[in-house]
Amino acid sequence: MSTPFTTLTVDGHPLQGDAILRWADDLVKLHNIASWTVEVQTTLRELCANDGSISAHTSGTTGPPKAMTLSAMDLRSSARLTGHTFHLRHGDRALVCLPCNFIAGKLMLVRGFVIGLDLHLIDPAGGVLNNLAVNDRFRFAAMVPNQLHRALQDDRARVERQFEIILMGGGPVSQALEEDLQELNVDVYHGYGSTETLTHVALRRLNGPRKQAYFHALGDITFELDERGCLVVHTPHLRTKDHVTNDLVELLDEQRFRWLGRQDNVILSGGKKIYPEQLESRTAGLLPYPHYFVARPDDSLGECVGLMLETEMTAAEVVPEVIDLLRTVLEPYEMPRRVTALDRFPRTASGKVIRP
Repeated sequence: MSTPFTTLTVDGHPLQGDAILRWADDLVKLHNIASWTVEVQTTLRELCANDGSISAHTSGTTGPPKAMTLSAMDLRSSARLTGHTFHLRHGDRALVCLPCNFIAGKLMLVRGFVIGLDLHLIDPAGGVLNNLAVNDRFRFAAMVPNQLHRALQDDRARVERQFEIILMGGGPVSQALEEDLQELNVDVYHGYGSTETLTHVALRRLNGPRKQAYFHALGDITFELDERGCLVVHTPHLRTKDHVTNDLVELLDEQRFRWLGRQDNVILSGGKKIYPEQLESRTAGLLPYPHYFVARPDDSLGECVGLMLETEMTAAEVVPEVIDLLRTVLEPYEMPRRVTALDRFPRTASGKVIRP
């Protein structure tokens, strides 16, 4: 069986067949075998070989990453859905600034093949704007929240000049970043999805007159809740039709939901459910240290809120400052009763914090 991925346009140059692989080899040599170029090369070799299926791994947020094989049929279906959702057309310029060893970066390459996007690839490390010419213009780009935050800090006006649509994924969007987007003259969306669903299956518009409070399903995708209150995703466009998640949501109807947090992380304190991710959305940018909230045993409440800080200082040294800041955004019952300081948080290969 021959691969369905045969033509790719990069920086205005159409490439076919073996020319795609030669271009990838040249990219690796040009950048002295930088890891990001090897990831691009590996993904393109998979797409251009045999049946066009590719290997991927789950994020490892709730356990060891699991290896998966994603079929060419599913890859094409996902790419077509993205193209239809954002009205992307053949020849539209798109920026690839995510690592291609993870699903979001891989799917950017797939969209290039399927939709006919004109791709420009840069090193995902460092600032996005630092790796672009000032006259570059892009119809579409996918980023993680930290990339967009840094770009806005570096040069907000350039972001508005250079991008039309930005899709964010890979983690929650902080309240501070969402507020910073409100006057931005770029269409910014937050995507919900996973490796198993081949990236986003729902979107939330974060700014502009069509700003949305809830995630909305793409295409014919629908949602329901399981007995835990966790989201189940039905994907008629993929070979695997049903995906059970560990995400607690408020479900409005079969195509809209509000994400609350991970079922694994919820804190049951004095009869109240506290979602750490919701606290972290409000405290991101407020505390001068990387941090997250966890459940801690408590004799009177059952569980209480614990705060983990990444700092070389001791907890005793930072607690007074931290508590004063938290009181400005958290309710009394949300305040941490235990604070722990660590020199460095354990993280997955994709950079996500591994919670205890």
